[in-house]
This record gives sequence, structure tokens and C-alpha cells, in this order.
Amino acid sequence: MHIVLLQSRLTDEEVTELIDEFPQFLFLSTSELTFKQLGKEEWERVEIIYGNRLSTENLQKAPQLRWIHSPVPNLNPLCLDQLEKRGSVIVTVTREENAYQIGEYVMCGMLAFAKNLFHWMEADQSPSLLWDSKWRESMWTLKGKKFIQIGLGKVGTEIARRAQQLEMKVWGVQEKRSFHRHCHQVFSMDDLHDVLPSGDVICLALPRPQQKGTLLGKREIKMMKDGSILIMIGSKSLVDEQALSDEKDTDKFRGILIDAFYQVPISPSSKLWKLPNTIITPEVAPRPKSEDKEAYRLFRYNLRQYVHGNFTDMRNAIGTKKTMIT
Repeated sequence: MHIVLLQSRLTDEEVTELIDEFPQFLFLSTSELTFKQLGKEEWERVEIIYGNRLSTENLQKAPQLRWIHSPVPNLNPLCLDQLEKRGSVIVTVTREENAYQIGEYVMCGMLAFAKNLFHWMEADQSPSLLWDSKWRESMWTLKGKKFIQIGLGKVGTEIARRAQQLEMKVWGVQEKRSFHRHCHQVFSMDDLHDVLPSGDVICLALPRPQQKGTLLGKREIKMMKDGSILIMIGSKSLVDEQALSDEKDTDKFRGILIDAFYQVPISPSSKLWKLPNTIITPEVAPRPKSEDKEAYRLFRYNLRQYVHGNFTDMRNAIGTKKTMIT
């Protein structure tokens, strides 16, 4: 009997459902410790992995491996280059989950900067001057402000939807120019330099597979409007840390919000920690995690297609060059 290796936790009820529907497989749940202790005999029977961790060494131990489903968008722990060389392993992935929560988080940060909430926290230092505070005269209304959403995947779409509800002028930026129901205009990445100078709020929320390389460097940061708000959801590498830290104009940004990937933490020695008007959080935007478990439902659906040989019907497949499924 071939093994379905469950690296990521499922509830007892979910495992029971899988066992009942797919009795031809042995479902083996592993913790981090037991995963490392898997023996040669078990690895030789592994056909499917529900998880996102596989080293080159482990792949060599698993000649029967045919499919990996990652319950999270982060595929970095998988030996993708080696999987591509083997050419016979399907890789599917759960796209960004908890978009609703991320949308709330972005709106929360934007509104806090727009309404000077972080400055009002300092009122206890000079309560007698509160009514004459300069922050009373610099409040924003978001209606009519230009919101630039870079990345229009599931998360970016939810953010754009919420910005539209606030009656902001929403401009979207993605790989190719196209229509988007929550954007007044959509531009391609090639148009980024033309778009940036107009943004009152710039939000980066690219799908994880697109978060490669630096998107905002020294030149792009200089282009951005003085007093704008910068929000970044995801990899810190999308912004040139040094260029952002070297920005001489302390009033360049009304506020900066960075929710950095847990897997790629910002170094304690980074100059980003000392930037004025900046909030840095450790990938908390998607929390609390949704009870609606998209990863399990997608895995179970794909498993049905897999056992019937309907490989082209499996959803969210990235495959390899030899086994590409769209």
C-alpha cells in the first residue's frame, strides 16, 4: 500500500474522511521529529506528500513520489530544481488564503496613518498642547485619494475592493494591462515609473511566486510622492532596504507599514527598524487564520482527480517543465 505523507496537520475528522474515501492509501501523519525519522522502507512507499518540505536527500529516497500538494503558497522548502529534473512529480499549491483578513489589515494601517492615530498616542506627553496640536490640521480623508495596488492576485484584488469601497481612486499594477472590476485603471509593470509619482497610497501585495527581486529601489522611492503611505505585504526584498533607510527627507512618507514574511525575517540590525513613522510586523496580516480550510478542500478535490487519472483537472498545479499542468 502506497503512502500519503501528511506533513501538515489535519484534524482527526479530516484524516478519517480521507481514509474512508481513499482506502487504497495509507495516510501517515508526521510531526517534525517523526518526519526526520522516516526510514528507507517508508520513503520507498511514499507516493503523495501533503506539505511543503522536501530536501534533495529525501527526494532521492522516494522513487514512487508522484505528487506534492503544498497547503501554503511558500514553496521555498521544496527542492524545486531537483523535482524539475526528475520531471515526473506534479506540484500543486494552495493559493493565498485569508485574503479577507489581509484586506482588513491593510485598511487598518492606512486609516491609522491617515487619521494620525499613532501621533495621538503621544498626547499624554504634552496634554496641555493637545488642542493646538499640528496633527489636527493634517488629517486625511481617503475619499478621492489615489490608491495604487501593485499585484492583483487574490489578496491584491481584496485590497483593491476595500479601497474602492472607501471611494478612493484605485489604480492597479500587474504583469499585463487588463480590465479589473475593482480598479479605475490597470497598468502593466512596465508602466510603474509613470504611475508611482501619482500615488497617495502605494500597496505591494504580489502573489508569492512573483515576489522575486527588488521592485522599489532608490529611483522608485525618489519618484514617490512626498507625504505618501507605503504598505508592503510579503517579502522585504521587494524594497531596497538601504535605499529606503537612506531617504534623507524624514517627511517623505506619512507612514510605512511592512508585514514581512515569517520565513524571511527582517534582521534585528536592519536600518528599517529606525525609520520614522514605520510599523513592522511579523506576517500577522493573514491572522486570525480562517476556519474555512481551503488547503484541505483543495487537496481532497485534487486527490479525487489524481486517483482517476484526471491530472489536467487538478487545480493550482505548477508542475515542472516536463509535467506542466495549468
